[in-house]
This record gives sequence, C-alpha cells and structure tokens, in this order.
Amino acid sequence: MKYISMIVVFVAIASACTKKKEFRYTNPIRNGIEAGIRDAQIINDNGKYYLVGTCAPFWPKDGKNPGVKIYSSDDLLNWKFEKFLINRNDIDSNAWYLDRFWAPEIAKIADKYYLTFNCRNETTPGSLHAQGCGIAVADNILGPYDIITKDQPLANGNDLSLFEDTNGEVYAFWNGDKRMNVAKINMDSISLIPETYRVIFTPDSNTWDMAGIEGPYCVKHEDTYYLFYSSWTRGYEIGYARASNPLGPWFKYINNPIYGAQSKPACAKNNMRYTQSSEVPFNQVGHNALWKGPDGRYWISCHGIAKSNPTPALMIDPINFVDGKIVATGPTFNEQIIIY
Repeated sequence: MKYISMIVVFVAIASACTKKKEFRYTNPIRNGIEAGIRDAQIINDNGKYYLVGTCAPFWPKDGKNPGVKIYSSDDLLNWKFEKFLINRNDIDSNAWYLDRFWAPEIAKIADKYYLTFNCRNETTPGSLHAQGCGIAVADNILGPYDIITKDQPLANGNDLSLFEDTNGEVYAFWNGDKRMNVAKINMDSISLIPETYRVIFTPDSNTWDMAGIEGPYCVKHEDTYYLFYSSWTRGYEIGYARASNPLGPWFKYINNPIYGAQSKPACAKNNMRYTQSSEVPFNQVGHNALWKGPDGRYWISCHGIAKSNPTPALMIDPINFVDGKIVATGPTFNEQIIIY
C-alpha cells in the first residue's frame, strides 16, 4: 500500500506539471485605452505587462500630444494607465522635443530602462528638427526618466528603436527620408558611432513598400537577425528583412508583407491592386514590436484601425520561426484560444 500511495502521489504531481493553460483574446483590444494608441509596444517585465505607444491626439489638427504614457496589465486584455513617462507640461517651450512624441519604445539594457521617443518642436518658431530621435533613461520601467538628449537629437529621423545583441553591443535603428538606417551606439556617451552608420534599404518601386518605410524593430533568432518594418502604400502593413549581422547587408523577405491590412483608397492612390478579403474588418494594421507572450513565443504588438471605428487600437498575435522564415497568422479578429 505504501508503494501504491507513492505512485498515486507521483501521478498527481506529473498531472499537475503537465496541466495546460489557456489564453483567450479578441482583436482589437481597447479596454483601458479607450482614447486609442498607435505604434504599440508591449514589454514583459518582472511578470507584468506594460504598454507604450503614440497616444491621442495623434495629429496636429486634433491638438497637442501630451507626452509618453505607460499602461500596465496582468492579462493583456485589461489595461490601466499608470503615469506619464514624459509629460509635455514639464518641458521648456524652446526644447526641440516639445511636440508629437511618436512611437516611444522601452529597451532594457544592462539593468537600465532606455525610453526612445521621436519629436519635434512645432510650437516655437525656428526649430531645427522636423523629426528627431530622443532617449531617456531610468532605473525602473515606471521611471522617473532622465532625458539624455536634451540639447539635440541622437539622430535626425523617426521611429528610433534600440537593439542589444547577445554580445552586449547595442544598435540604433531609425528611418527618415525614405531610408532605413542603422548604427552602433556608444552606451557610455549615448552617441552614434559614425563609422558604423549604414543605410539598410529603401522602398522598392511598384511594390507594397514603395510609398515609404518606417517602424523598425529588430530581434535575433538563433544566428539570424530579423528587422520588422511597416509601409502605408496599400493601407498599413508589416514586412521584414534578414541579415547575419546588425550592420547588414539586409535582405527583404521575398513574400512581404506578412501581416497587416489594406485600404481601398490607399491602393487606388498608389495604383496598387486591392487583394484583401472582404471579411477582414481592418484597413490599417502595423508599426509593430515583438515581446514574449504568455506561451513563451514571440508575439506581435501593433495598432489596427477598423473600418467601422477610426480610433487606433492595440492588436496582438503570435508569430513562429519556421526554417528561417517568419510565419504570422493574422491579423486575427475572431476569438483566439491559445493552449500552452
């Protein structure tokens, strides 16, 4: 009887260890971020999810962008506004980084949190930067953040994103003037290393990305680097390029885009064929980041705009790496059940 009892205990423990978990979600996700969000990045930090992105109002005609907000969530479905990481009301009116605050991201590097943001000053006459990339740093994800690039941007351009390689070297990716750029960054001085600067790629004629490219986000899987980027040529869509070194050469995936949504007006404007199924409720889905989701895989976070609702909302979906290629299902819009 003693041995039988031990077997029962072992079976119970094994059963508990192999018990599956379930995660259900339906895009778009709006709870707690009703005003909307663009360029959404989710960060999984110490068992909690955090969200940053471009917050409303999104365009100058609608008013002044208030700064950089951060939200938190325990379940990815219900979000709570935590605080401003950068509050426009606290910034001197002559600062170059006073307005817009596009596409902020947070990168944890060497136990520090680096907040990248993209700004200009459209309030004070004589501003030198139509688009500039800024960086702030903090000891905790919720700050307080100290802006390092107070005097001038790290680079002229937009959508700055930092990537730390497995050897500890850090690279800056950004876009501007229809170019995707990269340079190694000196983290002691927070400055670009000029001799490492490269133009990665530009838009290709008569393709899905010909109108422009933006929103870089780099990850390394096994020995290959993957750089995600977006284009608004046919609506808003996401593709990627691959390289064996962050400085390149980079090669666009031949079957881009892999994720996104099309708009009939955008297709007509750019003389592109509209190929989207009538079932898809979105006309824009893009500007993504990657993060480790509840099942341990990489997931996409980005924004989507529904045909029935112009307010951009959070979108999430998992991706897979298959034979060196990225497979993304979506953007999904029905309930998804993830078993892991």
